[in-house]
Amino acid sequence: MDFISNQSPQIQEMLEKIGLKTIDELFQNIPSTLIVPKPQKDDGISEFEGLRFMEGLAAQNTFPKFENYLGAGAYEHHIPAIVGFICSKSEFLTSYTPYQPEASQGMLQAIFEFQSAICALTGMDVANASVYDGASACAEAVLMALRLKKGRNKILIASGLNPQYRKVIDFYLQGHDYLIETIPLNSQFQINQSELKDKIDESTAAILIQSPNFFGNLENVKEITTLGKNLGALTILCSNPLSYGIYASANELDVDIAVGDCQPFGLALNFGGPYAGYMACKQEFIRQLPGRIVGETIDTKGKRGFVLTLQAREQHIRREKATSNICTNQALAAFASLIAMLWYGKKGIPALALTNYQRASYLRQQLSEINGIKINLQTPIFNEFLVEFPGNKEGIFHYFRNQGIELGLFVQDYFSDLPLGHSFLVCVTETKSQEQLDRYVQVAKNWCQHVQNDI
Repeated sequence: MDFISNQSPQIQEMLEKIGLKTIDELFQNIPSTLIVPKPQKDDGISEFEGLRFMEGLAAQNTFPKFENYLGAGAYEHHIPAIVGFICSKSEFLTSYTPYQPEASQGMLQAIFEFQSAICALTGMDVANASVYDGASACAEAVLMALRLKKGRNKILIASGLNPQYRKVIDFYLQGHDYLIETIPLNSQFQINQSELKDKIDESTAAILIQSPNFFGNLENVKEITTLGKNLGALTILCSNPLSYGIYASANELDVDIAVGDCQPFGLALNFGGPYAGYMACKQEFIRQLPGRIVGETIDTKGKRGFVLTLQAREQHIRREKATSNICTNQALAAFASLIAMLWYGKKGIPALALTNYQRASYLRQQLSEINGIKINLQTPIFNEFLVEFPGNKEGIFHYFRNQGIELGLFVQDYFSDLPLGHSFLVCVTETKSQEQLDRYVQVAKNWCQHVQNDI
């Protein structure tokens, strides 16, 4: 509703009603030193002058523009222009938090289509309206598994899970009588299968794995799900949704719950958020899926309509029966991801995923041929991989940044207990041309030559 300010007749009528003559009388108990005087005609500057002033301030920002090879959960992808155009339409761009049953048909349809797109991408039976991000999706999936497997109190989490996601899970479960055990990695930075077999037992509610994992490597998910099912444990798969474009879907891998972050589709980096987390599962688990689910129906006139079907939170049911305290969903962010997914479509998403894979593989292969650089070419990847450079961390960063390149994430900052050396997690998306990749390779060659000369 548009805001219409009160005019003199309305103001006078209200003042008379409360027995006052002027508005100033309303504030007579406030010290005059605290009252800001009314603006005068000569106060301030014009709109044009204001814009020029702001442009001058902006011009003082001399932070250099880097070619970005960072990933680890937040990826630089091209965002089709249609995403911003559609999302900025007044039907969708709103500050209203749509958690009540009276949400509009437009909002409900947007959520329904998002759920449908996630189901199509993951191959799962049902998806919710989204949660806050990939981290909260993982944590909610763990709690969901514990509800589904009553009497079991152990969760196995792969070391290859994003460490930020792991922190959120630990926070969610603190104060509960649950046991979280970590599955270590093997020398290829994948799940150590023998360690998994030793740790899993009949008290295990679920195994949470990420594939591609934090180190960019794909896991043998099918083997893990089979092992879990033999002992009655659920499998939760956290995955970059774009990777489903060329690799097996969560359903094909026989996963029970699929989670992740929608950021690769239509969402800018935005300094880390807001993003939208997706959650999908098998039909038999729908009653324990947190958040809410929108369904399609037919109205009394036979027209297609949408309704908030499930919303299992404490506001709507008994508090002790609630599956989650998540009261809403990331409607606008999820809608942006939906528009991007629809824009690329059934043929475009596999083509986009393949482009990411090919460009990452090209850079990995080229870097592996440089004397002094260590890269494992044996493990399958999607669009991220580990590179171990010679020299020291500060020197490597300084050298690449002087060339305008943010070379990747220094992994030792997150996994100080692993034998990673000076390894960096390098991410390549469709935003990098072959010319840029060749330039990265040349800078890496120059750095290695520089280190060898110093030795």
